[in-house]
Amino acid sequence: MLLAYVGGGKGKTTAGLGVALRAWGHGYRVLVAFMMKTPLYMGEEVGEYKALRRLGIDVVTLEEFGNPQAMWESVLEVLDSYDLVLLDEFNYAVRQGFIAPGEVLRLRGVKPHVVVTGNHLWPELADAADLISEIRAVKHYYPKATGVKGLDW
Repeated sequence: MLLAYVGGGKGKTTAGLGVALRAWGHGYRVLVAFMMKTPLYMGEEVGEYKALRRLGIDVVTLEEFGNPQAMWESVLEVLDSYDLVLLDEFNYAVRQGFIAPGEVLRLRGVKPHVVVTGNHLWPELADAADLISEIRAVKHYYPKATGVKGLDW
């Protein structure tokens, strides 16, 4: 299955991590690839990185590869080693031109289940995905305040 969490609202990464956690709980081998985000926010390690490491879930970050294209190529090489792969901000990497839009078609029919997140939805993703959930912002505190430790990072 290819699952996509898209849209302008907060919670796409959280939804993807929820799927990853559920899969891990059922004994799946899980890889989480943070394609555009860094493991630090305001000088402190982000909570999801800490939690994933404590659970023993495999994590790769942008810093390890230097750019999203290199990470994408590496993930494709190990894809068959996992039962579920979360490509966090994959859609943003496509939108920024690091990965060609048609590359998502390489995920159709692969052995592991794949979850992609990010604001952008494009025709190839819409065609390839088995599930698309659009997350919309109704109200958010970001215009008035910065992120909250434990809630946003």
